[in-house]
Amino acid sequence: MRIVVKLGGSLLTELELLHKIIAQLGEVQDHQHDVIVVHGGGQQIRHYLEQLKIPSHFHRGLRVTDSASMQVVQMVLAGLINKDIVAAFARNHRLAVGLCGGDGSSFIARKFVDHGTQPEDFDYGFVGEIVHGEPKLVDLLLSEGYFPVIACIGLGEESAYYNVNGDEMAAAVAIFCRAERLVFLTDVPGVLDAEKKVIPSLTRARMEELRASGAISEGMLPKTRACERALENGIRQIHIVSGKMRDGLSRILVQSELLGTAISP
Repeated sequence: MRIVVKLGGSLLTELELLHKIIAQLGEVQDHQHDVIVVHGGGQQIRHYLEQLKIPSHFHRGLRVTDSASMQVVQMVLAGLINKDIVAAFARNHRLAVGLCGGDGSSFIARKFVDHGTQPEDFDYGFVGEIVHGEPKLVDLLLSEGYFPVIACIGLGEESAYYNVNGDEMAAAVAIFCRAERLVFLTDVPGVLDAEKKVIPSLTRARMEELRASGAISEGMLPKTRACERALENGIRQIHIVSGKMRDGLSRILVQSELLGTAISP
């Protein structure tokens, strides 16, 4: 089985936690599964933007990215974070290769237009969405036993890089690389209802209801949009679960436990 696992939030800043997750990814690989890792890095981007005195702005859960911000995004995601994750794999005696969308022209992006916002012509700057994927490089790495570690940056047709939301990137990677399962590891235990309780399972219709009521908002908005895109493109096993849960990844992917929130058609 081919599985895409998306890492974000404090999972990338707490080194001990990251190593525990990588150990679980190794266990999943040992059970003859192909594993592709996609990562974000919003906390680190915010830190370096603050250090450089570049202001941050968000709209409907997405970072508005001007040219100065995009340079920082590219350096932090494709450089610092990506290579730190590769190093963490090496420490756990696993082979990994760090990539972004431009490597091998694997994931091509176009400028993002949010049709759910008013006005529709709101300019997010260098924010993109993946519209084409060429999985040859990823397939090659998987065939040789490597973990592809993909930063959420896409390459535009005009050879400019775009900042892609990490959840949207994970869905696109899963689609274009023909994955059967998609797992979002987060800082929260799953999708929460209005009373802050975990919702064990969700359909697309229920996600729309929760967005309309405001129960799903901010950072969970792009995550649920990514789930919808994955569902529309044939991925039937999608999970949103806490990366801090003890052995949570192994319990879902190896032991088939029901944890967090499962998204179904």
